Amino acid sequence: MPTGKAATGAAPLLRIAAGIILAPFGPIHDEDPMTTRPITAALLLLLPAPALAAGFQDLDALDARIAASLTGSASATPIDRRIRLAACPQDPEIAPAAGGALTVRCAALGWRIRVMVTGAASPAAIAPATLLVHRGDAIELVARGSGYSASAVGTAVDEGGAGASIRVKFPTSPMPLTAVVAKAGQAVIGD
Repeated sequence: MPTGKAATGAAPLLRIAAGIILAPFGPIHDEDPMTTRPITAALLLLLPAPALAAGFQDLDALDARIAASLTGSASATPIDRRIRLAACPQDPEIAPAAGGALTVRCAALGWRIRVMVTGAASPAAIAPATLLVHRGDAIELVARGSGYSASAVGTAVDEGGAGASIRVKFPTSPMPLTAVVAKAGQAVIGD
């Protein structure tokens, strides 16, 4: 049984919340918490899903807007449902697909995601003659932002031409970073 301030503070709050929710149904007995917990949980399950996810961007609507913005045989990979984006106060901006991905961003809140696009602009359709970065190449990764620029050398996990999104691996990081090929031997992250 957990002890301490956090453990003792949660039970009274649960009883108060259960008392407020269940007040119309009769008295609640503090000495029998087993009756309040299942009923409270059941009432929470009756809430509509949007009420539980209030404050997050509607990913289904965003997927629909992305699909509507694509032309020809191009299609977008659905946004990962594990992502929880803060609800943008205006419609998020969708930048045209470049290098196998398009960018969706909310300028007001500062979030940005890249969505992979397949079809006519697929990175697999790039001819070998136009490849600027090859798998296994040591490349310079440049990170740019408002008032700063930093660079480091990493290893290309993917190959691509100008504007293609590739993954770059660093010995000090377990996860590769995604960057956009700028020129032969260089990829860029940021603005």
